Amino acid sequence: MRWWVWIGRVGFVLVIVAIAWWCWHLTRLDQTEQAAAITTQETVVAAVGAVGAIASLFPKLFARAALPPLETRADDLANAMLPQWRKAIEERNLNAPLPIRWHRATRPVAPPVTDPATGGSPPLPGAARVTAHNLERGTQDDLYALYAGLPSGRLIITGNAGAGKSAAAVLLLREALEIRQRASPEDRAIMPVPILVNPHGWDPETTSVESWLTGQVAEISGARRGAAELVTQRRIAVFLDGLDEVGEELRPKLLRALSRQTGFRLVLLSRDDELVDTAQRHALLGATAVALRPVDGGEAADYLLSRLVSPAPPAWQKLAAQLRKGGRGPLAAALRTPFMLTLLRDAYDATGPVDELLNRRRFPNAARIEHHLLDRALEAAYTPGPDRPPQRYSLATAQRTLGFLAHYLSQNDGGDLKWWSVARWAAPSVAARTLFAWAFWLAVQIPLTLLLGLSYRLADGRTVLSGWLIGEVMGLMSAFVAVRPRMRAPRRLPPHLWRAPFTANSLLVVMPAGLSMALVLRLFSSTLPGVTGWLVDGLVCWLTLVFVTTLLNTAQDDDYAFDPPRSWRDDAVTSLVLAITVMLGAFEAGIGFGMQFRVGLVNVLAIGALGGLAIGFWQWSFSTTWRVFCRHVELALRYRTPLRLMRFLEDARQRQVLRTAGPVYQFRHAKLQERLNERWLKSRQSVPGNS
Repeated sequence: MRWWVWIGRVGFVLVIVAIAWWCWHLTRLDQTEQAAAITTQETVVAAVGAVGAIASLFPKLFARAALPPLETRADDLANAMLPQWRKAIEERNLNAPLPIRWHRATRPVAPPVTDPATGGSPPLPGAARVTAHNLERGTQDDLYALYAGLPSGRLIITGNAGAGKSAAAVLLLREALEIRQRASPEDRAIMPVPILVNPHGWDPETTSVESWLTGQVAEISGARRGAAELVTQRRIAVFLDGLDEVGEELRPKLLRALSRQTGFRLVLLSRDDELVDTAQRHALLGATAVALRPVDGGEAADYLLSRLVSPAPPAWQKLAAQLRKGGRGPLAAALRTPFMLTLLRDAYDATGPVDELLNRRRFPNAARIEHHLLDRALEAAYTPGPDRPPQRYSLATAQRTLGFLAHYLSQNDGGDLKWWSVARWAAPSVAARTLFAWAFWLAVQIPLTLLLGLSYRLADGRTVLSGWLIGEVMGLMSAFVAVRPRMRAPRRLPPHLWRAPFTANSLLVVMPAGLSMALVLRLFSSTLPGVTGWLVDGLVCWLTLVFVTTLLNTAQDDDYAFDPPRSWRDDAVTSLVLAITVMLGAFEAGIGFGMQFRVGLVNVLAIGALGGLAIGFWQWSFSTTWRVFCRHVELALRYRTPLRLMRFLEDARQRQVLRTAGPVYQFRHAKLQERLNERWLKSRQSVPGNS
């Protein structure tokens, strides 16, 4: 039973007791006192009746609108996702990708196809049931037939690092959305909407598959109402990417939880080695696994020459001829994955000396070629060109900053670069934390001292330094919170914030707390005079508490659907609204404080405004965006990173060095991160005093 039901029952009992006591008390009064008491009773009853009449309108005024039909909500979700994935394909240059070829997986990553757990679900409209013959080999065009026609509805796509799993998944997801959009309304009603999710942050021991997916759908669609029905009614298909990035002990638990769930189609993406180790402990029951094939020399040569004029420059012709010969040389071994081929494409322009890769003395093995291509790709990304963003940062700045970030990620589990976890980006040395605390304390204390000192001077003529002690204490509190290595997760404005004062919690709990706080303020002579003033103060305290608690308890999840800049802006806006709310409450209390002095109306308003600004600024000092910006200043001083680090990260994403996954940044590939970390360590070791 919900807590406000118990509060209502207790309140009803208290009302009955109060009425009984009132009747008994009337019998002990004389006639004059009884008449006055009855008049007071009639006034109270009328007031309670008016409040009850107004409260009876709340269900009509704030009733939730009816949800659209389930099919309409599924169509809206698909229509919102299709443009996003089309844009992602353009950003990744996948409109003309390498041929994606696959064959039936031979490594032990899944049970046999004839496993009894394989279900008998009918294929999606327009697709045929998959047989053993269809699983031997195929291309990207055949992946949709597997996705839509497998009886179990479970497909595993494996491959080595850089084999093109993410590209295959993105292209398959777009194709599924486009086919669904072209289908008839009757067919769309039974065709699920594919969504791409990451298991990061999901613990199947505490959260069921349905609950986790409900949260994912709610974040992607932006609406929690109705998300559970989309999951339970099989209106979604799940593309799970990132299994190989979670903890080794957690992977079997995830597959066990997914094996028990039969309510949705599932496409699982994972690297070979990690999935083999995981499948030894628990495999995904009923799944069919295909492995992406390496790119052969002829396909690689055709892909590289397709972006050049015909005939191609001599250097590119030499490279293509060597690739077509095949063999096991360093060049053929290095260019067997789509990722390395795209690096080669980005590293050399049409007139570049690409034939230098044929020099066996300079490049004796595939690893040397990979390192060279990784370095050249970064140089090309930060070289001015007509097809690149405006040059904002030099190559040296990019190498230094990205190397530092790669080193940070190598010291932490996972590859997610969360902008709000900047407190852990720097080495937590005692000297650095002490200097940061002093700087943060002064940045907060000085403005607070001046604002509060000016308000005291306007009130009774004290010196401006009268607010020094209060400013110092408040500054120390802010500095103590700022130096903590763990930062609060970013927040966002909750939908329908204006409804917060009319909830049961607000009316039954927070409103009495606000009236009580007004009594406490009266002890400090910071309230308006009279009973009316107390009611106004209580109303302001109530509204301030309601909005502050609502804003503080609304956090962005790890799988927030928007990109990092949007996540940053949402947290900044939420922190600003929170600071303004506190400032308005402090402004009203400041007016009550100023009215006890013999000053004019202008001075009273100025005292309230200065106090409100001081408290609002103090509240802003606790915000995540402000603390992160201060950390950016620290990193700029210690490691010479850009001061506006968020702008640098977004610029790196536009140059295809980073990518985004919800509100976090990731390196384009793990090999790029490893290479940047190596260069960072070498550069630090070359500096005297560094180990």
